[in-house]
Parts: sequence; structure tokens; C-alpha cells
Amino acid sequence: MFRLLLQKYIRESMLLWLACGVMLFIFPWIRIWTISQFELAGFAPLMDQIRALEKFSPVPLDQFLTYEGVVGLTFDEPILILCILVWSISRGSDVVSGEVGRGTMEILLAQPVSRLKVILAHAAVSIAGLAGLVSIAFAGLCCGIATNSVLVTIEPAKLQIPGFSFTVQNPFAGEGEKVLQPLTDFVSYDLFIMPSVHLFGLGVAVFGLSVFFSSFDQYRWRTIGLTISVYVLQLLLFILAKSTPKLNSLKALSFLAAYQPDWTIQVVKKDRLAIWAWSMTDRGAWTLGPLGFAMLLLSLGCLLYIIGCIVFMKRDLPAPL
Repeated sequence: MFRLLLQKYIRESMLLWLACGVMLFIFPWIRIWTISQFELAGFAPLMDQIRALEKFSPVPLDQFLTYEGVVGLTFDEPILILCILVWSISRGSDVVSGEVGRGTMEILLAQPVSRLKVILAHAAVSIAGLAGLVSIAFAGLCCGIATNSVLVTIEPAKLQIPGFSFTVQNPFAGEGEKVLQPLTDFVSYDLFIMPSVHLFGLGVAVFGLSVFFSSFDQYRWRTIGLTISVYVLQLLLFILAKSTPKLNSLKALSFLAAYQPDWTIQVVKKDRLAIWAWSMTDRGAWTLGPLGFAMLLLSLGCLLYIIGCIVFMKRDLPAPL
């Protein structure tokens, strides 16, 4: 019976999964192609103009003048996050309130299957689908890096003055030569493994939140509304905490503070072994490491999911209308 439940939920969610998967593969590829059309050195004056906004960024703005930093911004793009949220919220809200609202939960539980197996089957399909979507996004990112080249200016050689240790610009040389170089010369694939894990952790956290509300409710639209409302509230708290030092304490109230793909790229670039760090010292202050932040998101999602399971197994289900 458990296998039949898995097949049922896979059939119900396949179309949504394919739609999200196509978007998650194409979007990073197109975004990296767009990035490759520009020479990042030309954006240095712009960065100086928006230096006041650096407090909203988890990393120094100078990192965004590197190809690793700009490619890493893909994990903060609304389209990428939206696809993950759509999958997590739609699957989590369907666990209890979706079945109850359609009137199928009572019919389902009349079969030789326990409530625990019903909710575990939902989780198996949802988490496996989420892992697949994140893998597709990572594959799209890697394909974008592997198939694109960037324009680089090679400066003319400088003149060495005999008897002096410094060099001067060659007045007879023309402007620097512009050549195309593969993006793989500047960006390494392994830098984006842990950011992908962070994206997976974010999806698990939102899925757990959706299951939590779904376990109490009988209307799917209300479950979706509550989950989105909490996510937006968490986002506002995170933005307020970044806006001024006086409100920095609000960051502890937002689980989005644990979603740190940009900061993770900077840390892993300096030390590849830091990808497995649970905690570390950053700028003289103790903080969770890249793996620690990812596990925090995963733990939050698992905790909310377990609470939802307990509520679902103990609650009385309303009769179908």
C-alpha cells in the first residue's frame, strides 16, 4: 500500500515538478550567458556609487566584481527561490489540508494504511523531488559555466627602466587587447556545492512549515496563505535586521538568516576545507560555518515536520463536505 501511495503522489506532482525543473535548468544557464556578455572590471565605478548598500549584502560588494560572486548571486534570484518555494509549499500544503479539503483523506484512511505511512509517503515524494530540483539547478549552473566564455582585456606589457625597480606604461603600446576566455578559467564548480545544499535546506524548512500548518487545518488555501505570510514576515525581519545595527537582534528571529549562499562561496573560496565547517570565526566573531547554517535550516524543517506528524496522528478529521 505504501508503494501505491508513492505512485499516487508522484503522478499528482509530476507536472509541477517538470515545470519547475525546466525553469531551474534554463534560468541559471541564461543568467550566466547574460553575465558573460559584460566585462566585470567596467562595473567598478558603479560599485563605488552604491557602497552605502553594502550593509544589506552578506559579503563585501567587491566580491561581485569577481565571476564567482556574480555567478553565486544566482542563488538569491527571485525566480530560482520562487520555484523552490512553489514546490515546497504546494507539496506541504497537500499533506493534510489538501486531502481533507478534497474529501479524499477519509477514503484514503479507510484503506489498510496508517496515518504515519500517508504522511511519510508525502514526505518521501516531496523531499526526493526537492533534491532533484536542486540538482537540476546545480546542473544548469555547471552547464552555463562550461559553455560560456567571457571578454577579458589583456593589458600591454609595461616597460622596465634600466637601473630602476619599477615599470612604466609603454607610451607606444595601444589599448589592451580584448580576448575571449572560457568561464571555467575563473569559476570552479565545487564552489557552488554548499550553496546548493543551502537552497535544499531552505526548501526543507519551508516544506516543514507548510506541513505544520497543513496538519492543523482543513482548507488548503488557508495553509498556503499562512505559510506565505510567515515567509514574508521572516523576510521583512531579515531586511530590517540588515538595515541598521539597532535592529540587528531581529536577525535571530528569522530563519532566512541561515540561508547564506554568497557568504559560503566567499568562505569556501578562501579555504576549500571550510565547506565542512560547523562553526568558525569570521571577522573576529564566532559564527556557524557553511555546513552549520545548512544543518540549521534542515533541522528546522525536520522539527516542524515532526510536530506536524504528531498533530496529524492525534487530531480528529472532519467529515468530507
